Amino acid sequence: MRNDSDNCRDGEKARKEEWTGSIAVGSRPFVENVKALLGFRAKGREVIEGGEGYQVREGPAVESVVRPESFAETALLQEAVVNILRKYADSYYRVNRERWDSKNMVYKTLDESDPNLSFNRALVKEREPSRYVVAIQRSESELISAVGKLIDEVDRLYKEETGKLLRIHFDRHLYQPLLVEHGDKVRITPPGLNKNESQFVQDMKDYWANEKGKSLARLEVFLLRNLSRGTGIGFFEERGFYPDFILWIMDGKKQYIVFVEPHGMLHAEAYKHDEKARLHEALPDLAKGIGARSRRKNITLDSYIISATPYQDLHRKYDDGTWDREKFADVHIQ
Repeated sequence: MRNDSDNCRDGEKARKEEWTGSIAVGSRPFVENVKALLGFRAKGREVIEGGEGYQVREGPAVESVVRPESFAETALLQEAVVNILRKYADSYYRVNRERWDSKNMVYKTLDESDPNLSFNRALVKEREPSRYVVAIQRSESELISAVGKLIDEVDRLYKEETGKLLRIHFDRHLYQPLLVEHGDKVRITPPGLNKNESQFVQDMKDYWANEKGKSLARLEVFLLRNLSRGTGIGFFEERGFYPDFILWIMDGKKQYIVFVEPHGMLHAEAYKHDEKARLHEALPDLAKGIGARSRRKNITLDSYIISATPYQDLHRKYDDGTWDREKFADVHIQ
């Protein structure tokens, strides 16, 4: 398979081993889409860079899909092609929508109608401020009882971090509390903070407590969890990226809006292919355009990746294995 931008010249690419021995050859997004759609049939096959672009190499596990020898196997190929076309159409729409967004975005004052602040209102049929919805298995009677008591003691729920309902109270976050994941027996909507997200919020809380009367004394600081697709603020044309948090730092009339993504990086792509890590490169131009349309020149956009992978491991395994702390800091990976 190949995408439209990779048409063969007669007899030229057809004779090249990378074309005859590959499942897919083309741009990286195209090849990754093919691999994802093949699912278990492409297990263990890496996307590699070759002379004609990126490739997923062929193997016996997918032979029956890409080279059908029976009517039943033809149906598998048809299914794969239909899935690829469906995903391409979705991607094409998203690319053009996000291009339009990037050319028409303006700044607006954050209020309670923002999706990041108005989640679950329809679900709980209330016009009150947003609510978490917590579903607990009936077998967890002790936890159900503890949560019921917390609901009756609102001050404890919003201001304390003790008890069986794991949560973080950080008064710089725009709503309280932030619930934390509880495992398979408790389902939280929107999802509770995972380990990396919880650690970031706790670190922010500790730093604010230590510095609010010192280095941060003249600044206002606010944090907001950014929800996922359909509700949060997202980036990128090829695949959506919704940073986990939005941080506001206000210094007089100046405002810095920083998108923060805490996650492990042990299996991250090389920097030149890592859209999440490179978001900070695109934001200055985006901010310039938004500022011009909004007539606001006092707002700066930035982004950071907070690596949950220890530096000792990250240093050896990220990119070409030569990056030091200074180089990571230069590209906003902390």
